Amino acid sequence: MPEDSYSFFDFDNTIYKGQSRYLILDFANFLEERSGFDSAEFKNIKSLFSSYYQGSINRHAFGILVVESYYRGLSGRNEKDIFNHALNYWDSNQADAWFPYTIPLLKMINNQTTSILVSGSPIEILEITKNALGFKEIYASKGIIQNGIYTGLTKNEMATDTSKAKLMQELSDTLSFNPATSFAFGDSESDFPLLKSVDPKNAYLLGDTSIMKKPGVDNNWNFLDQENANLNNVNSRIKTLFP
Repeated sequence: MPEDSYSFFDFDNTIYKGQSRYLILDFANFLEERSGFDSAEFKNIKSLFSSYYQGSINRHAFGILVVESYYRGLSGRNEKDIFNHALNYWDSNQADAWFPYTIPLLKMINNQTTSILVSGSPIEILEITKNALGFKEIYASKGIIQNGIYTGLTKNEMATDTSKAKLMQELSDTLSFNPATSFAFGDSESDFPLLKSVDPKNAYLLGDTSIMKKPGVDNNWNFLDQENANLNNVNSRIKTLFP
């Protein structure tokens, strides 16, 4: 396997389906039902999602505010308790976690490239899936923890295009990956930095066709319908690059 061939994946609404397609919302709901999350912050998170879907808040602001609200909701909670809740979450939600194409796509890609996850979702939940999904590294949002307790503050968010663009520049410098033999998968404008880092023929945008009208979209990117994703295009591209 070429060491300079990588695949960069977004998580939410790209490979993760769950109940809402957003892990940060699903897990906050899971915690709140078990008295492990501040109820007022959970209501705020739901309100932010409603505002985003209605178009009254842009993607950038939405990403920052949701991550900040999530970590405020964990204020005073024990790190080990949240980790155990995360284990229970995945144990009870595996059947509904993924799109039908998720596991076949990852297996296909992992056979030829090194996969890296770049997500705005919380690192403490994503780390549990790392080995099972075949990711070498995970870059995600983090909260500040002191003496094993969440402070309610955010250390860094990985939900915005700004944060992801900065990370991709750093990875480009440190990994020296080859854009011609690397892949990227995302579903929103915050993922455009991932898609722009590889050859347009290896960039895949998932979701409804309205995303193709967003500013910054390269017309040479590939589009996949999540509800009826056909992976033949990806498979064909892999066979072309790695005969």
